[in-house]
Parts: sequence; structure tokens; C-alpha cells
Amino acid sequence: MNGSYSPDSPLDRGLQFGDGHFTTCLVIDGQPHCWDAHWQRLQCASERLKLGLPQASELRHCLAQFPLGVWIAKIIITRGSGGRGYGLSDKRSCNWYITQHSYTAPAESQVPLKVDIADIRLGRNPFFAGLKTLNRLEQVMLSAEKTERQLDELVVCDSEGYVVECVSSNLFARYGQHWYTPKLDQAGIRGVVRELIIAQQPLGQVSEVAVKPEKLLQAEQVFLCNSVLGLRPVGQIGEHKLSEVSLPKAINDWWRVLSVN
Repeated sequence: MNGSYSPDSPLDRGLQFGDGHFTTCLVIDGQPHCWDAHWQRLQCASERLKLGLPQASELRHCLAQFPLGVWIAKIIITRGSGGRGYGLSDKRSCNWYITQHSYTAPAESQVPLKVDIADIRLGRNPFFAGLKTLNRLEQVMLSAEKTERQLDELVVCDSEGYVVECVSSNLFARYGQHWYTPKLDQAGIRGVVRELIIAQQPLGQVSEVAVKPEKLLQAEQVFLCNSVLGLRPVGQIGEHKLSEVSLPKAINDWWRVLSVN
């Protein structure tokens, strides 16, 4: 905590109210993968939530202490223990935590996934849309649903029935020659890899659209992305089998280059 080994504070607002945000990244030989994108995510969330943020150099220093090899780091920013009740203190302060977890490379990542539409839906809230806040109870229960239904992933809709994302990944779909991804202006998380794909355009220009599940079933090709799990093709949505069940070569080549830089 704050650069030193410490037990969690029971008074931390992150524990009491979910008052904070986080990002999860790979750390390779002490160097965080796609660091600029993860740092931008932390900055954006802290600004919108009126939270403090440590210096990037402080976080990098801690990550550099990780052993050689590939690890998973979770960087958590909370508001600390200031303020009374829901009220905020006058200054923008924060506590920050970094947790280290073992990493196992996804086995056979090219094997097409079997997914389906989730029963649980995400609530709409434009203010928090896109942010990876500590309020992840929806994802916890969605993960339980995924396990119960014995699926690789679930496609999650919002309360109005629009496709948003998957439990732990963002989603891209191809119709004809064009690629699309769900709009995240009402719900969902703007994943680091999703934002890089949109910005760097390895698939060309990607359109962000509002789409219902029945339209998703008309896609010719679908893949999921996550900064830890990487890129994964979808082979089947419910009983519907996609016509193309591999990753596009352009995105596969782009990811391989990104993974070694």
C-alpha cells in the first residue's frame, strides 16, 4: 500500500463503498506491458472520480521490483479513509495498492470460444460508463453465471438490451469488410486493448455502434480482447455457429508485435 507492504485498512473507502478504480496489466521482466495506455486509463478515471493519483514513477518503481518473467499486476486506486459517510474530504487524496499474481499463458488461444447471451444485464449510467471502477459486483455475478452455464464467455447486454461487452473482455464483430464494436456510452469498460485497436487501426477504421443480440448473430467474424488474456476468436454464440472462426491475420500480426514491445 502506497509503496510499502501493509495490510488493507478496514476504513478504506475502497472497501466500504467501492470508492476507487483499477487496472490490470502484464509485467514482463519488471516492465508493464502497454504502460502508456494503462496510465492514461488511471488518469482518466481519477479525473472523473475526483480522486488523487500517485506519480507514474512511483508505480513504475514498484512494478520494477517484480521478479523476472511474466506476472499480472493489479493497480488499485482508492480514496483512502477521509471524509464522513459518503461525503468527500476537501483535498484529492488517494491510497494505492499493487498486487502481484502468477501468470499462465492462455493455452490454445486460437481455439474458437463458445459464448452465449447473459441473463444478467448491466445497469446504465453514463457518468461511470467506460471506467473500471471498484464496483464490479455485476461482473462477479456474471462470472458465476458463466461458470454455471459451462461457457467460455458471456455476451453481456445493458438494461435496454444493447450489447455492451463480455464478462472480462471487449468485443469486435465483422459484417462484410467492416469491423464494429459496441458503443460504451451507457455502460461497460473501455478496455486498454479495445482502445488501442480503435486508435491504431490494425483492422482499419472501427465503428462504435449500438447493436442488439440478434444483429450480433448476423456477424461473420467475432473476437474478444483483454490485456491479460489477449485476443480470442469466437466460434459459436448460443446455437449459432459463425462462418469465420479464426482471428484476422492483421490483428494477429499487430498483437504479436505489440506483445514483444
